[in-house]
Amino acid sequence: MLNKLIPLRLVFLLFSHLFSSVSFSDYAELPLASGFDFPVGPPTGTGYYKARGFWPNGHVGEDWNGKGGGNTDLGDPVYSIGDGIVVQSRDVRRGWGNVIIIRHVFMDKNSSVKIMDSLYAHLDSRNVVLNQIVKRGQRIGAIGNNRGMYLAHLHFETRKNLSIGMHRSSFAKTYSNYYSPTSFIRSYRNCEQNNRLYKVPINTFAPYPGTYPKNKNITKNEPLNSPSKNKEKTVSVPIKTEPKIKKPILSNIDNKIKSIIKTNPQKNSTIQTKPKKEKLSLLARIRARYTSNKGGPNKSNRSRFSPKKRP
Repeated sequence: MLNKLIPLRLVFLLFSHLFSSVSFSDYAELPLASGFDFPVGPPTGTGYYKARGFWPNGHVGEDWNGKGGGNTDLGDPVYSIGDGIVVQSRDVRRGWGNVIIIRHVFMDKNSSVKIMDSLYAHLDSRNVVLNQIVKRGQRIGAIGNNRGMYLAHLHFETRKNLSIGMHRSSFAKTYSNYYSPTSFIRSYRNCEQNNRLYKVPINTFAPYPGTYPKNKNITKNEPLNSPSKNKEKTVSVPIKTEPKIKKPILSNIDNKIKSIIKTNPQKNSTIQTKPKKEKLSLLARIRARYTSNKGGPNKSNRSRFSPKKRP
């Protein structure tokens, strides 16, 4: 009886080991973070300023700009705020652009182990890949403007909820899901550490396609180039059409007549303002010059053009 039970126990242990190894694939073992620094100008954010802050039910992150303003900080390095593992590194496009999310495990003020995510968006480039272990102050990317959609800046978030990912609209924009980034970093500049490794869950985000909305003017691989501080809007520019020109009358005339008209263009007739003088014939001129004695000696001599005398 015992001989039969032993193989069954071995089979059960084998299956349990296999299933446990599969479940472990959704976890990573990490040490506690030593503390947290600012993502630009570490450790204190030197050379940068917070252009837009955090407020619940509104802007749940911070926008960091270089002190030069505009796009002067385009391409400046971005650093991991603490030790952790990369749980997302991809170009999700839309209003996000290149996004990196790093997961950290740390000891809070009450000596409780907590896990949180730091998000870095609108990046010009990414220097880390999925599931890569990163250290505090390690360069992970560069400040960008999401293909000219904004002026260059870093959008930075610190999250309590590990399921948010890119589906921010599905979660309450409150302190139950988010930390205020600056307050969090200042509170945990130095954290308690030990020699233990902690299981940190990964692959906790719902799928996010991350493509542009369907539009005839924009293809999936076509970048947007409309610099604006506001959210991008696709503007369709109307195509300028030339006014329709009526075809000339010559197009309806026979080709032979058309060639004649082109070779012998008609001259414009001049308008005569003075009446044209009629020329007299030779006989009329002689009669006008020489008077006639016809009609008797008592008849007065006159030309044929002289007016008749009334009696």
